[in-house]
Amino acid sequence: MRLIRRLLLPVLVVILTSCALLMPAVARAQTYPDVAKSCWAYGAIGWVTDQGQTGAKLLDDYAGRKFAPKALLTRQQLAAALVTASGHLADPVTDPATILDLPATSRYWQPVQVALALHLFSLSKGHFDPTADVPEWTADRALVRMVRLMNPQADWTMLSALQSGAWQPNPGWKIAVPACLPWEVAARYLGLRYNHFTQPALELSPAQDVDRAEAAYMFQQALTTAPARLSGLATFDQVTLPPLSARQRRIISFALHYVGYPYVWGGTWPTADSPLGHQAHGGFDCSGFVWWVLKLNFGYAISNDQRTAAEMAAHAKPRITLANLKPCDIIFFGPKGAKSSASSVFHTGIYLGNGWFAESSSAFDGVTLGNLNWSGWYYGTDFAWGRRVLKAAQLASGS
Repeated sequence: MRLIRRLLLPVLVVILTSCALLMPAVARAQTYPDVAKSCWAYGAIGWVTDQGQTGAKLLDDYAGRKFAPKALLTRQQLAAALVTASGHLADPVTDPATILDLPATSRYWQPVQVALALHLFSLSKGHFDPTADVPEWTADRALVRMVRLMNPQADWTMLSALQSGAWQPNPGWKIAVPACLPWEVAARYLGLRYNHFTQPALELSPAQDVDRAEAAYMFQQALTTAPARLSGLATFDQVTLPPLSARQRRIISFALHYVGYPYVWGGTWPTADSPLGHQAHGGFDCSGFVWWVLKLNFGYAISNDQRTAAEMAAHAKPRITLANLKPCDIIFFGPKGAKSSASSVFHTGIYLGNGWFAESSSAFDGVTLGNLNWSGWYYGTDFAWGRRVLKAAQLASGS
């Protein structure tokens, strides 16, 4: 059930540009009394709080006295981190926005003004809500915006192409998807999400608030993004699908509403409590996502003894070849491709068409989009076979 990545991706560390003074000088993070070496984000906290100039360290909001890893990140803290990390903290504020709930005497006034000017954040009727918590998808969006600001040469078309109402998988079909979808796809493709495989209770659904430890990891990942991964974002510019029946459209629309939900081993439900039993956190493993969509919500005949990807693959009769796949087929991956044994199948997803599929991936920490045609990925080499659960009458005749 757990996705196995066999591709090692290069990492290029981006050194932060200079930052102006914001806070007092700090010690290195490993001296923080509230950051134990056993903390899952210990390394990330140590890395990010060493970025920037003395007196303006990234995510140091407590003058070196503590880091508060379990405290929820606030909007003003995130704004300060974004402009610090991107090297814009010292930007002059020549035309300040009127912020009704943040006085000019606040130490966060300057970074918030810069974040607004750079379109990393926005106001709501003049309010910034500086001490409000930050939902996971909002943090993902902000970090992706920061990476875009720092890498304007990359192709960022996908952020507008996958927006609800703009994205047309078929001509004339403006699919309705959550507002977070393009940002979640980008964040996961860029590796901003951490897979809490051994501590699944720490996972986050899109609407859950981010703590400071999670933010430290996200900033470390954002600032060490490999150029090759940035260039890969262009593959999402035109996600088009073959002709679809009304049934296929309903299934695909439903599946895509869960983009951004976390990878949880054994997970089959979007919330921790479900009729199938308690999960450590809401979310899905790869076969659990297939179960959730095709079995639990659309009623297809996947028996209870077919919970894992390998068990589902063993019941594929006939086995659908790559050339004969149709949207909403279940697809499987094995270490020897089509020659894999059913018992060795390690991953599964829902085929959408034209190489695209929806999956819950441990490598991306959640539900996102993948493509069988990505060069250098195991998706193409390890594709084993497909399984059709839709009836012939439910398929589009021209798909």
